[in-house]
Amino acid sequence: MLTSKDVVSGNQKAPADNEVRISHSKIPTYVDVCLKLLQEEKKKHIVIVGKGQNVNKTVTVVEMIKRKMQGTLHQYTQIGSASVVEQWDPTTDKELDSVEINKKVPVIIIYLSFEEMPELDATSGHQAPTGPDAYV
Repeated sequence: MLTSKDVVSGNQKAPADNEVRISHSKIPTYVDVCLKLLQEEKKKHIVIVGKGQNVNKTVTVVEMIKRKMQGTLHQYTQIGSASVVEQWDPTTDKELDSVEINKKVPVIIIYLSFEEMPELDATSGHQAPTGPDAYV
């Protein structure tokens, strides 16, 4: 019997003060954190990152934020993949060797901004603000 754990590489940086990394918490928690950054801390833009099985949750969080902000945000979306190393360790038969597997997982990076960010146009899909009428 083997168990899995992700091996974190040494080059992973801490998130920036305007970055939210989506993982295992509940969706409303992330929505609240993002709204606080935009409304209370007055950030001009925030970055929301989801990896692997959290890509769908990331999209849901972004759509909820856009709705609560009544269509006032520009959205820039980047998609790609990242390499992850999984290490499988034996749990019962200690004579078995550990196994490391390199995998590619999907990554989505979404910028939400009150203003246009032309520097992202070449590398991102852009959705302009919809205005409050779309959410009535």
